[in-house]
Amino acid sequence: MSEENYMPTLVKILEQLKEKGYTADFILTAEGLLSKNSNEVFKSFDLVIDKVYRFEGDSSADDMSVMYAISSGMTKGVLIDAYGTYENEELAEFIKNVKVIEQ
Repeated sequence: MSEENYMPTLVKILEQLKEKGYTADFILTAEGLLSKNSNEVFKSFDLVIDKVYRFEGDSSADDMSVMYAISSGMTKGVLIDAYGTYENEELAEFIKNVKVIEQ
C-alpha cells in the first residue's frame, strides 16, 4: 500500500493523541461537554478544537465518523461522533460554537 493511499485508523489516531496528552473522554450533556475522567463540564467558549479527523468506512457510508481533538487549559481529550446521516444534531450544533484550530 502506498503512503499516499494510507488512511490512518481511528484507533491509531486515538493512540497517537493519547501519547500527546489527549486522555479525557468527552460526552455531550445538557450542561455542556463533560469530561468523564474528571466530571468537569465545559461550555463551547471554554474549548478549542485542535484538530478534526474524518474517517470513512471501507464498505459502507454508514461507517463515517469524525473525531475531535479538544483542549481547554490543561484538559485535553477526544470526542467522536458519526457524520452525515447519523450525526448527533445536538453535538453538531454545540461544535459549531467551538473555536477550530485545524480542520
